[in-house]
Amino acid sequence: MTSVVKGGIGAMLIAMLAWTTEGAAQNVPGSCPAPRTIYTFTDSSSLQALPGAPPPFCRFANLSGGQQVDLFLGAFSAASPIVQANIDVLTSLLPLQVGKTAHLARVGSGDRSRQTTVQIEKQETIEVPVGRLACFVLLWTEPSGQGKWERRWWYCPSLEYAVKYTAQFEVVGAGGQPLSSQPTSWELMGVRVP
Repeated sequence: MTSVVKGGIGAMLIAMLAWTTEGAAQNVPGSCPAPRTIYTFTDSSSLQALPGAPPPFCRFANLSGGQQVDLFLGAFSAASPIVQANIDVLTSLLPLQVGKTAHLARVGSGDRSRQTTVQIEKQETIEVPVGRLACFVLLWTEPSGQGKWERRWWYCPSLEYAVKYTAQFEVVGAGGQPLSSQPTSWELMGVRVP
């Protein structure tokens, strides 16, 4: 049996999940969604959960091109060298609790001042197209050139995936003025559970 969560009864189910997980979410270790669960996003992409990833990663296939990706908390790709080199540090964030921070060593770099950090910034109930959900905000801060990246994922334990993503790049321009751009973002707009 397949169900699509987009509104009506589905939205009510998601709201109930959010309500029941809001207080308990702080102690949930990351787990993987059921195989064949499909997530659809506002950027027109869709992913399907697959079995077979080595823990703590979950495997997904892009439904547009079929490429597979292993993700930690629906956010951090196993294909990234910095993630691979720091997987033990990233797993120290489990169970998720506000305030936990992981400092990721950059591959081949002894420059600690340019270190990437991942922090459980806060717990927040947000409204996205699939409903109102209790999530943890994962903040990835990374220096780049004369500026820095701030990437945020809203990971919702009730859906075992991130339901929102934003990125911002900030650089200090001439005269010390900060200039920023927000190059990409998406939200979860549908979930189909097998």
